[in-house]
Amino acid sequence: MTSALLRCDGPKMIDRRKFATASLAFAVTSPSIMRARQPKRVIVVGAGAAGLTAAYHLVNAGIGVQVLEASNRWGGRIRRLSNFAEVPLDLGAEWIHDDPTILGDIIGQGSDSLGVRTLEYRPETYQFWHNGRLRDFDLLRHAYAEVKFFDTTWYGFFERFVVEGIKDNIRLNTRVTYIDLDGNGIVVRTHRGQTYQADKVLVTVPISVLQHGQIVTSSTDVNARFEDLRDIQFGVGFKVFIKFRERFYPDILFDGPRRSVLSNGWSEKIYYDAVFEKPTDENLLGLFTAWDTAIPRSEMDHSELVQDVIRELTEMFGKVVGDSFVAARAMNWSKEPFIEGSYSMSNRGNWNIVDILQPVSNKLFFAGEALGGDAQSTVQGAAFSAINAVSLLLQT
Repeated sequence: MTSALLRCDGPKMIDRRKFATASLAFAVTSPSIMRARQPKRVIVVGAGAAGLTAAYHLVNAGIGVQVLEASNRWGGRIRRLSNFAEVPLDLGAEWIHDDPTILGDIIGQGSDSLGVRTLEYRPETYQFWHNGRLRDFDLLRHAYAEVKFFDTTWYGFFERFVVEGIKDNIRLNTRVTYIDLDGNGIVVRTHRGQTYQADKVLVTVPISVLQHGQIVTSSTDVNARFEDLRDIQFGVGFKVFIKFRERFYPDILFDGPRRSVLSNGWSEKIYYDAVFEKPTDENLLGLFTAWDTAIPRSEMDHSELVQDVIRELTEMFGKVVGDSFVAARAMNWSKEPFIEGSYSMSNRGNWNIVDILQPVSNKLFFAGEALGGDAQSTVQGAAFSAINAVSLLLQT
């Protein structure tokens, strides 16, 4: 499997495709960089994983930072579902996709898990649903293992270690629509006509925002580059969590034949025990879906999603689904304003995204999961791309 939703990110069994070639500068907090010619003021556009990470490191470097976020909350494709289960759940990014010591790397503390409790996610029971039949395939338990949070979430990690020190720098409900590159500095304008001036700007919004022309600049060349981003697939995606009185499902259930499920593609549809090895006895089934093209469910609202999933589960397992149903929650990222999908997937164009989103005049910089290199589409990919951008921003 591939993928991750900054995605609502899913489990990864096969190494994801290489997407960018830029090396990530993890040593952003080194004294030599922090003593480089520093801008006095930086604007970060977007308060997702990349934007928050960038702001954290800029503040620690003594730089004046303003984070402008279009929505009414920080986190981007990181979102926590609380008060639904005995443990918090990730409505967005969920899997860690790496050794937990990357958590320390994200905040410049070196490879350290920071005392955050994680679990080895090694499901034991597997089923495939294909041609109207369920088939067991437990041999996969020998081939797949992952890392997940034990009693917190990606949102909880950022809340505890990143946002606490920058929360006063975040301005919500502030949608940037225009970036003026003319003159010595740089000016951004919002949808309400407000203007903010800075020495440099770091744009960290999902590439879908740039693909749809929701942010434009004073440079026709840069705007043309944004149009080239349309050759990069930005998938649809959603998650559903359902609470049942009775456990009737395996640890992981794939929809489709084995050959398609185990292929190295971007599209995924996976039912999974959402509280596997977590500190609860509740029965919680999750559904993670990310697809490289639009599908009927990507157009559904939350209630329609739940109803359609219950219908499908009933077809698989029968009457027990309805009899043991308790409650459900859904998150359709494809319909979420300022995100409109899951995460970056295949590049069908001739230009590498690193070339498309290269810095402009040493004033305009970019970061996000799409620039995450081999960690594309993951939280750490977004975070490390931000660290790389901050390092470059402070040196130029």
